[in-house]
Amino acid sequence: MTDISTASPPAAERGRNGPGTASRRLRLASPAGWTTLVVTAVLLIHTTLTAGVFLDIRYVLAALRTTGASGISPSETFAHRPFFYRWTIHALDSVTWGTDAVREALMRSAGLALCAAAGLLLHRALRRRMPGRDASLVAGLTALTLAFAPVIDYLQPEWFALVLATVAVAAALGVRGRSRAVALAALPLALAVLMKYSTAGTAAMALLVVFAVDRARGLLLAAATAVGTGALFAFSAWSGSRELQWLRDMPHINAHALGNGPVVLPDLLLRTASYLGDRTALTPVLALLPGALLLFAATLAARRQRVEAVLVTLLLVVLGLAVVVYQGNWFAYHGESLPVVAAALTGLAIGRWYGAHGRPPLCLTGLALLYGVLAPLLAFVRADVDTAALAGLAWAAALLAGAVDLLRARADRPGAEADPAGAGAEADRPRGRRVPVALPVLALVACLAATVWPTSGVRIIEGNIVTTNAELAEQARSAEAAARQVDAELPPGAAVLYLTFGQQAYYIDHPTACRYPFPTFFNVPRQLTEVPSLESTRENVRCITQEHPAAYAVYQPSWLSLGVIDPRIAADIRRTYACPAPRGRQLVVCRARR
Repeated sequence: MTDISTASPPAAERGRNGPGTASRRLRLASPAGWTTLVVTAVLLIHTTLTAGVFLDIRYVLAALRTTGASGISPSETFAHRPFFYRWTIHALDSVTWGTDAVREALMRSAGLALCAAAGLLLHRALRRRMPGRDASLVAGLTALTLAFAPVIDYLQPEWFALVLATVAVAAALGVRGRSRAVALAALPLALAVLMKYSTAGTAAMALLVVFAVDRARGLLLAAATAVGTGALFAFSAWSGSRELQWLRDMPHINAHALGNGPVVLPDLLLRTASYLGDRTALTPVLALLPGALLLFAATLAARRQRVEAVLVTLLLVVLGLAVVVYQGNWFAYHGESLPVVAAALTGLAIGRWYGAHGRPPLCLTGLALLYGVLAPLLAFVRADVDTAALAGLAWAAALLAGAVDLLRARADRPGAEADPAGAGAEADRPRGRRVPVALPVLALVACLAATVWPTSGVRIIEGNIVTTNAELAEQARSAEAAARQVDAELPPGAAVLYLTFGQQAYYIDHPTACRYPFPTFFNVPRQLTEVPSLESTRENVRCITQEHPAAYAVYQPSWLSLGVIDPRIAADIRRTYACPAPRGRQLVVCRARR
């Protein structure tokens, strides 16, 4: 794809004097442009101030805060996330202050700054290889997709990996010297891999994009990233005494990972289709992918280019899904890369369509607006939605909308072929009122912002909207209220042993001397018989059975049922702590038997 939208733009596109400059730029100094900017800013401010962060992020924050108060560094704290992600979250948390709500808003604001920086770097790089309008649309929609990521995605390892991969693509394609470009891009791409290890799939997607545009840079970057990843991983293993141990032990507590059981291909395909449906209901911009691909391919002059565009897009989708299938948990955030691919391709298709026809693909952009309106309404029929079938219809509708746009364009220009570069299309464009580029962008912003409304789904599992944004906020308030009850029973600043999920400890915030602040290795199904023999499990047990255990334990029966976990571990807990009956409470305070 070295000749697809990668030629150096004409002088007018690079900001030099020349005819057609105004018509080719994404103009924001217009009523439509200002409207789009204001609406986007208001929606981003709204989600920054109200969304907070997801349970998984609170889990990591609680782990780092409670152990940090006892002098244990992020290098030595088990938080179910690798070394570099723990330090990344710690760095963000360390520059926040105030109440939990204020700190979360500040962390989200820092995330927005990262999105903006990545988008600007990508825009600068793409301006060297495509018209300015196309570069603005691709880079802007990539950044906005990350900024409007649903709360279940935001600040997750997959999210950071995408931000880092965007920076890596910008460096690889935007820096003039090939060696310097590869050297600069290898570091963020290696860090993307190490955000969670499974995020190697995200790095592979970035490598595929670079390879599609520039074969030599793609191959060199792959080699440099492999070396950089190895070096950084060695550093993490040297800096954290348990890093290799945790890497060995953690796969044993995931009963659903590919390879931990027999693979039934029909069931796997059905579950993958169901996941795609759930992910599309969560981020409806994903449904635009087929139509965007059709329109983008239609602007390419050669059959080889069209075939290559389709293959590259399919490979990106397959890589994005492979990460989800491999982990086997089917969590929404594992597929965060898919809507980013869809949004970037939609931006590229709209930009090239303007270049060829002087107007947006109205049917596809209208459909984007419709999806943005309809997605938050799914909560009203939450348990009756076949998201796989609904997503199939949405994808088919996008393909049909693209086909209608294509037929309309051909009817307006009989006998004329689309100008793939958009440079000579001005004379062939139909006369009439121009549609500002900002208006289709506004429609796409509405589609991306479908994630911010109170009724929008946060957790959608096999067609059931389990949790909405409003319900997630209510759960947080309930957890905070339960934590206040616990705080009233504990001496100020007293060290405790947590037998809870991370979100509960997030609001309690008492220190713990255990490097495993939340005993994840206890809370596994009994059929995982090898888990009790793991060194990490034994270390979890030693936190309880040591000679001088913490005077208090905070116990969450709904998360760690003593009747379900390994009987030997349950016996250790009962011997060490006396716990009152819950009597409907989420948390109870246990006292050491001394």
